[in-house]
Amino acid sequence: MREEEAQSTAHSDAGSVNVDENTSSDLHVDRSANPVKEKQSLVMQLVVRRDLLSQWGLGPLMAQTAHATAAVLYETREQANTIAYLNDLRNMRKVVLETPDAKSLEKLAFLLSAADPPIPHHLWLEQPQNVTTCLAFAPNQAGKDIRKALAKAHCRLWKD
Repeated sequence: MREEEAQSTAHSDAGSVNVDENTSSDLHVDRSANPVKEKQSLVMQLVVRRDLLSQWGLGPLMAQTAHATAAVLYETREQANTIAYLNDLRNMRKVVLETPDAKSLEKLAFLLSAADPPIPHHLWLEQPQNVTTCLAFAPNQAGKDIRKALAKAHCRLWKD
């Protein structure tokens, strides 16, 4: 296949989806749910409990973000935003945020579930410890409702 063909862009009513050699051809777009607006970037927010850093260390917390990310991408694999995000590997964006403790992380999960419509996310529960560690948002356009929920749950950018 010619390189120009491999990196072509397919356009549709639901927005644009980049197709290249790194994407799976078996992903199917459900255009009825969550249409993606053209040229708006998608982002995933990963919210991690800061209090676990001293107990678990950075490596295990990184694994928690990977678990939550894989879970939410799987759960939303048929939504237009997730498909568009996965079809544009070179432009994936993630933001890592911190929250003080389990209570604030669980509050965030509640706020997202209670939103109308609910905001897709996955709250990772590490087993066998039965501890909430990380919450991953499905790919989104970082709207006002998301920013409001993050503020109410005392989330902020993770900084060392």
